[in-house]
Amino acid sequence: MNLLSPSPMISSFISLALFIGTLFSAPAQSDHVHEQGSKKKIIWLVEDKLENIDLLAKTSAETSTASYIENLIIQQLTQYNIKIERVTASRMNRVLQTKENACVANRASTPKRREYSLFSDPQSFYLTHKLYRFDPKSALPKQLFNAEGEIKDLPKVFKLLPEKTIGLAQDVSFGNFLDQQIHKIKPENIYYRGGNKRVVALSSMLYKSRVDFVLALPVDITPNEAQEQLIEQYTIAGAPPYLIAHFNCSNSPLGQRVINDINDILAKVYKTKDYYQAHKKWFSDKQLADLQIFLAENFAEKHYINPTQ
Repeated sequence: MNLLSPSPMISSFISLALFIGTLFSAPAQSDHVHEQGSKKKIIWLVEDKLENIDLLAKTSAETSTASYIENLIIQQLTQYNIKIERVTASRMNRVLQTKENACVANRASTPKRREYSLFSDPQSFYLTHKLYRFDPKSALPKQLFNAEGEIKDLPKVFKLLPEKTIGLAQDVSFGNFLDQQIHKIKPENIYYRGGNKRVVALSSMLYKSRVDFVLALPVDITPNEAQEQLIEQYTIAGAPPYLIAHFNCSNSPLGQRVINDINDILAKVYKTKDYYQAHKKWFSDKQLADLQIFLAENFAEKHYINPTQ
């Protein structure tokens, strides 16, 4: 007798047990596959730059304001099958125009973009772009400034100083007002920097005097202690005081549905302490107080950043 071989009766019991197990497990697996398959797929576009490498790991309100809120929203859109796709900024625009199921976060709402896509309520708020100069050898001409010490007109800087260059992020909107001003600057005065390290690269070029000016968000300019003593920043007269970032989706029925769902989530997020904290890190107390006044005057129907919650 072979002790290692089961008897015919035992073999029958084993086969029956396996058959019954398959009957019970198959529907469960099928339900899971069906659930995933029944969810609408959303192509979530993320710009392929250094700051976004660990996007879904940014779960603290004290990391990047935009990335934290973006991650928060993605995690709550469980009714969709979200697939993150890393793309360049220029491809991001093309996908939003050609696909019916694409979304992206942290976008300025401009008239051109509204022609082909939909925008959510505000995602986050930034101090607007400033004009930066590093270790200047001489003062800027007085005729460039208004009584408040602001640059009257950005193109005029390069009319008076035609040999100077400004570094700008490529394929990025600076908001409608500044986009129009940039359009009036001669191409030979502009150095565009793209790539996944463009934010770091532009500030590095400024510190190394490879460009004379950089137009950037204050949140993106982080000089060390020595550099901080030599850097100058100027406000552009007439520019909105804040850049408002939004979620942006394809102009389609599905895109509208996603935007509606995002707005519902944002309405709850605005009331949380984390939303306030996500902005507090990047604003001084006075700047945050000024932002509160701006929001009260321009968005009286909603309370976006409420420190008392």
